[in-house]
Amino acid sequence: MALWHAIRQHLSTVLTIVGFVAVWQLLVIAFHLPHWLLPSPYRVWLSFLENKHLLGKHVVATGTGAISGLTIGSVLAMILATIMVHSRILERVIMPLLLIDQSIPKLALAPIFVIWFGTGMTSRIVIAIVISFFPMIVNTERGLSTIDFHVKALLHTLAAGRWQILTKVRLPNAVPYIFAGLKVAIPLSIIGAVVAEFVQADSGLGFLILIAVSQVDTPLIFVAVVVLATLSLAMFCLVSVVETLMLRRRFAYLIPAQERS
Repeated sequence: MALWHAIRQHLSTVLTIVGFVAVWQLLVIAFHLPHWLLPSPYRVWLSFLENKHLLGKHVVATGTGAISGLTIGSVLAMILATIMVHSRILERVIMPLLLIDQSIPKLALAPIFVIWFGTGMTSRIVIAIVISFFPMIVNTERGLSTIDFHVKALLHTLAAGRWQILTKVRLPNAVPYIFAGLKVAIPLSIIGAVVAEFVQADSGLGFLILIAVSQVDTPLIFVAVVVLATLSLAMFCLVSVVETLMLRRRFAYLIPAQERS
């Protein structure tokens, strides 16, 4: 039953993508749109084949910056969220600062980070950290703070220490919230890496888009955008698989034996 449900889910996704591409192709044909304005899917595919030898290093550059920034930002966010849960004074100090930081467009900060950290990988990673940090800390803090009243009463009765409460209750309870934060942070980390490449870089998909814009190569721009979307989707799917495995293991006692098999 679970297998059939998964097949139907993936089939609907594939059909949606196929339908979108078909409508796109029909629009280009029906309105006789020039390729520099809106290239057809076929022309985008041809551009991909022509430039596939260039894409590898650019995907690696953007992916490395995004994944590194996401990883570092997530770890820092979880550490700070854990500290905030145990210190409400610190939470009241930090949260307004985080909200102020979140209200500042990261495109405005990108030139500053490039001046501070140079045009290499470091600036990509730093911007990816900054832009992905907020959803991670908010979701993690929420997960660590949300404990059932009866569980709190039981822990108080058992005289459980802070470390025991953190490891046995708070962290397991925060797992779904952490993965929810990761799913939001994944595309943001990629956006952060691309923003850094827009400002100043010599590699990456953002840099490739700038080159394509300067040459009015619209099909190549679409290729870079599709590759970015594919990279984001691949990271999202990987996190979703890990989440499913962890939650299935955590709640295995609630799942009937026939469904687990």
